[in-house]
Amino acid sequence: MGIFGWLPRRGPKPATPEAEPEPTLAIYASQPALSAIIVTLIGVDAAQVDEIIDVTNQRFGSRHKIVYLTDSLDFMHFRNRGAIFEYLPSALEQKLHAAEISWNAYLAKRWQLLVSKWQPVHVVSYGQNIDAFLAAAPRMTARNER
Repeated sequence: MGIFGWLPRRGPKPATPEAEPEPTLAIYASQPALSAIIVTLIGVDAAQVDEIIDVTNQRFGSRHKIVYLTDSLDFMHFRNRGAIFEYLPSALEQKLHAAEISWNAYLAKRWQLLVSKWQPVHVVSYGQNIDAFLAAAPRMTARNER
């Protein structure tokens, strides 16, 4: 102890014969990472989302990490259940902002990034499947380009 009895001393600790050796690095066996499944909910009615989350969790939740991909801005279904989710702008949002961005290119790149990020072993679709959604995305025309 230091000067007043309650302040710790500075500097190295004095060597004592019964001092324990420094701990060494230990490597423990760990659980392998869960593989991922992407569940797309594109154009799905909000009333069905809770049921889809329940069904997919029962079916895949014990063996896989489930990532929900939605085009809805109502994220509370996922947040209330602690689910992982990603968002893609809906067809309506794409139409509203078609003059500002090439949605076809943006969504194709975003999908590529999501697949790279999660590396899913399966993609399960509810509502419109991801291929049809990407194909329907507006392309920027020459008159819309700046």
